[in-house]
This record gives sequence, C-alpha cells and structure tokens, in this order.
Amino acid sequence: MDKKSDSDSVPPAKKPKMGRFKDTAGRLRQGKENHLSHRASLDWRLDRDRVCNRVKSAAADDHNIDLEEIGALMLKSRTGEMLLRDASDRGLKIFFDPQTPQSQFYPRGESCAIALNPQRPLGDLLGMLGRELRRAWQYYRGALINPMSFEPDEAVLVNRAQQADAFMMSVRIAWELKLVGEMEAWNFMAGSPMGGVTRAFEICAQEDFRSLNNGEAPRAAYDKFFEGSCTKAHDKRIIHQMLLDDSGYMKMMRKDSRANMDLFRKLGELPQGANYLSIRSKRAPTDTCYSTVEDRSNANFLWFIKFERSFQEKELQMLQASVKTSAEIIDLAAWSHSSGHTRA
Repeated sequence: MDKKSDSDSVPPAKKPKMGRFKDTAGRLRQGKENHLSHRASLDWRLDRDRVCNRVKSAAADDHNIDLEEIGALMLKSRTGEMLLRDASDRGLKIFFDPQTPQSQFYPRGESCAIALNPQRPLGDLLGMLGRELRRAWQYYRGALINPMSFEPDEAVLVNRAQQADAFMMSVRIAWELKLVGEMEAWNFMAGSPMGGVTRAFEICAQEDFRSLNNGEAPRAAYDKFFEGSCTKAHDKRIIHQMLLDDSGYMKMMRKDSRANMDLFRKLGELPQGANYLSIRSKRAPTDTCYSTVEDRSNANFLWFIKFERSFQEKELQMLQASVKTSAEIIDLAAWSHSSGHTRA
C-alpha cells in the first residue's frame, strides 16, 4: 500500500468565517478590547495644548535628564544635528509628556511638535527623538503621507515603510554617537527586540565605511526590519485603524490607491548620502516581499477589510445602476399622446 505524500495529508486551507470577523470588528468599534473605549483619555493625549511643556518625573530626576542634555547629545551625531537644526529652523517644539507612552510627532502645519515620555531611559529617549525628527523631516518634504489614503494592501506597505525608515534613522544616529564615545542609544537598541536591525547596520558599516553614504548600510537595516516579527505590531495597529476610522475607511473608495516609486524615492532621501531606496542592485521597495502579511490574525482581518470594501463598492455600483435605470423609464402615456398628435 502506497504511503501518501506530506502534501496530500495537509488539508486544504479554508476561507475564514465572516461571522467571527464581524463580531470582532463590532467589539473593536465598541472599544471593549485594547482599552479603545477610553476615547476621552485618547482625545486628551492628542491635545498637546493641554499638556505642560516640562514635566519633572521621578525617572527624570533619577537620571537627571532634561531636553537640553538630550539635544546636546543629538548634536554630536552629524545626522542628528542636521535633523534637529532643520526642525528648529521650522519652529518645531519638543516637550516632555508623561501621558505619551513613548513618543509622538504631531503634524500641525506650522506648529508641529514632538512629545517624549520623560520616564524612559536616556538611550531610549535618544532613539525616540531620532525617529520623530525623521518623521518631521519627511512631513516637511511631503513624504509623510497618511497610509489610510491607500487601499488596504498598499496601506500596510506604506505604514511598514514609514516605520522602517524612522527606525533606520534612529539606528544611524545611534551608530554615529557610538563612534564619538556616546554608547547609551546604541547599547539600548542592541539589547532591544530590534537588535537584529542594529546588527545588520553594524555589519555593513564595518565591512565598508562607504556604505554609510552610498545607502548600503541604511538599506541593510531597512530590509532587516521586514524580517521576522518586527512588522507584526505595526500591521495590527494600522488594521485596527482601518476598522475604527471615523471617516468610514471601510466604506470609502479612494482613487489614489497605488504606492508608486515616486513615494519611495521621497521616503529614501537622506539629510546626507545617497537615496537608499533607489539602489539599482536592490529589489524595488514595492516588491511583494515588503507587503506580505504572514501573521495569520492580521492576514485574516486584512482579508475581511478588503472583502467589506469590495462588497460596499459593488453595492454602490448596483444602486447607481438602479437609479440610472429608473431615470430612463419612458412615460408611455405621454409618448402615446404625442404619437397620436403626430399621426393626426
């Protein structure tokens, strides 16, 4: 009797059940998961005008950390100096906010701001400030586009790319600080769950110092970000935003739904050095390997969102076709009267 192959013993993949997704989406909208029901608290956190400019916390006192010290350290990095001076010239404000879990960039026209949690260690504060300064740099140059402006698959790709770019910049700043003897940021990142990204940057930079300016080292860190589970949390966050969007992301059909190379060329521009997302020997940043969602939970919810949007679109098309057909109904009585008039 012949033995069945492994492929024959594997049952075929089943399509996820719609009911479970609708129930979970309803719970998310009601805020019974992930503490999303605290909308008042969330609104307060997003209103920086109600947050003091300087908060002295116990952690800040223990480490004697203040914004002047963080800024002075950032200026020791050539890249950090360029980002910080560009932000300062544009009037960007940096302040401590204990209500911010880590850090946040607030794009508000000419009054942009960066909030940092003062209870974080110095190495983490330097990394967070580097990431938010990079987001500010991208915002001022039109590259920080809201991922929710795109279709679901494209939104995941754009969100991942923006997160990877910001983290890559913090790694570059930490490396430059390490070269001048300031080890706080590098040691913190190297010991974090994202240590693989810092290691990829370090290996490339040590093999050839020219990789810092020709884009090879930044690209190595960028590509490493997409490996493993680095993107899982970011995918989950953007998918939940799709489900919870007050403007109706699940129902609105958008025209500019493709993330093309022009967007990634803007994203890959650096304060110094070559564009690391335009290296010809590397795969295109729009390649499917950068957008594939491997986590089953995130993939299922993304499938549900795409199905719902497709269903809404088809329903709208049918409604429009029905209205058009109704408008074209001929008034037979008027036509008969007019026809009899003509024969007479």
